[in-house]
This record gives sequence, C-alpha cells and structure tokens, in this order.
Amino acid sequence: MRACMGRPFREALASTPVVLEIVPPGRRVSEKAVNAVVERVRDSVRSLENLNGVNIPEVLEENHAGQPFYRDLDPRDFAAMLGDLGVDPIMNKVVAHVPSESVLRRWIRESVEDHGFRNFVLVGGNSSRVRYPGPTVVEANRILRTVTKGRDDIALGNITIAERDHEVDRLVEKTHAGCDFFTTQVLFEAEPMATVLRAYGRRCSSQTLRPATVLLSFAPVSDYQDIEFLVWLGATVSPRTEEALLPPGGASGRASLEVAHTLWSHLHAAAAQSQPPVPLGVNIEEVSAHNFDLAVRMAREFPSWGGSAATRESISGIGPKPGNAGRTRGSR
Repeated sequence: MRACMGRPFREALASTPVVLEIVPPGRRVSEKAVNAVVERVRDSVRSLENLNGVNIPEVLEENHAGQPFYRDLDPRDFAAMLGDLGVDPIMNKVVAHVPSESVLRRWIRESVEDHGFRNFVLVGGNSSRVRYPGPTVVEANRILRTVTKGRDDIALGNITIAERDHEVDRLVEKTHAGCDFFTTQVLFEAEPMATVLRAYGRRCSSQTLRPATVLLSFAPVSDYQDIEFLVWLGATVSPRTEEALLPPGGASGRASLEVAHTLWSHLHAAAAQSQPPVPLGVNIEEVSAHNFDLAVRMAREFPSWGGSAATRESISGIGPKPGNAGRTRGSR
C-alpha cells in the first residue's frame, strides 16, 4: 500500500506544523489488539483538522555490545496497516544498525518508489562508545539526498538532544547535509533547549544558512509512573516541574497540557531572537497507551496556544541551567 499523497509534509515546515507521534504495537501483540490500535489511530487522526503528519518511530533496544533488539513492528509495516490517514506518515530509521551504505540506499529507494513515503527521520545509535556498522547520521543524510535527487517533496529529519555537548555544531552540520527538520526529546524544561535554539539561529544567520524547523516534543502525563518512564527515556524533570505536573486533586493530565503550553511560549520566544527566526512546530507523543487520548487532545488544542511568552509566566523558565546533562532517550 502506498502512503498518502496529499499535501507534502515538507510544505508545512514553514507554517508551524503539528505532528502526532505514534509508537507501533509490539511484534508479539495479538492481531486483534493490533487492529484495535489501528482503528483508534485512524479515528483520532482523521478527527484532527490541524494535523500535518504522523511520526512513526523505530523503537529498539541495544545490549552492552550495541546490538539491536526490535521489540515493536517495523514503521513501514505499521504505516501500511494504518492506510491513508489524510496526512503524510514520517518514517524513522536507526541508520547506525544498517549493515552497509548499499543496504541503506536500497531501503530508501524501496520506501520512496515502492511504498510512496516521502518523509524520513534518520537516527544514530545510542552510544558514542560503540562502533556501529551503519553510516553516521550526516553520511546517511547525504545518501538520502543523493538517492532522492530531483524530488523536492522529500522531507528529511534528524533528532536533537539539547543536553549533548556541542549540540549546535551537530545541528549546523546536519543542516548542511540536507536536514529539513529536527525532532527534540520530550521536553518539560525550557533549558537547555532555549539556549540551543538561540545559538543555532545565530550560527545559521552568520553562515547564511536557512535554519531547519525544530519540532518541539511534548507528552502528557497522568501519574508519577509516567514521569519515571520519561526520565528513564532521557527527559529532564525538575522537582518544581514535577509539582506542576502532579498537582493536588488529581488533575495531572490537564496540568501536563498547561506545562507544555508554557514551554511552547518560552521556546517560541527564544527561537524568535535570531534573524531569521528558527521555525518551530510540535511533535506530540503519547509515550504510554493510556495517555493516547490526552495526546490527541494536546494536538487539537495546540492552535490556541499562540506564541506569546507572557502566557502562564508563573511556571515559565523552570528547568536546569544550560549544560546540565540528562540521559538520552533510547534509539532516538
């Protein structure tokens, strides 16, 4: 089955795109359960008039030697099950585990020519200490641009982890290599992302380089276990933010939407401080299946957030100082 061929996602990158990230079901999940997930996603996505894309991650775990274990369905297979959603799917690929450049070229050709996909997020490995068989992300970007030369509807994305050393250098290098957009890890703090956005914008301006769109990732939480899991994935959550996410009275789901709204306002202001401003969008993740409806609600409400940094100033600016490292998220 070929992917949706409506408006290319790449055309939405300059106009604050809204993306919903859906993790594929596990490979051992029953057919009945998979079908239930597919129907739920279809119904929800088609109800979101402001949605521009569905981001499908390739989820894997690495052992001590860096070898991958694929627990969930392949993104291309899951996208085929979902069918035409009315918006473009975004295929993630952990290129570090591709056996060779020729295999990656074949995967790209198959994805574009046979499946009709035109949006990709190319991802590196978990550890800088492991020697992976596949190309680096920068090399993979160049390979994809070569294979798809002449296709102006192909959108290429990478991951940004603000806590990493020299992250701005990485962003600029990947932008030069053809990256159209970056997706962040799930954010609960304004820093160090705000500092990275300002520095990236200034660097692009000094090099006359068009900055890529940065999709800020937000996720709803409904209990403390959600926060524990997100921290394990690499999110940074300060004590003050934890209090805001889990207020007395049990309205935690609604509270997490308010925290995301505040962060959007703060980071929108930070991105606007360069000329030209760094374009932003949002990537809204469910993370846990029980938060799926909250994630859909967050996506639906996003257009009302606007861009004013003055909104909800009572909790804006919370977060660690720039340079405080957090754990990185799995294979992202």
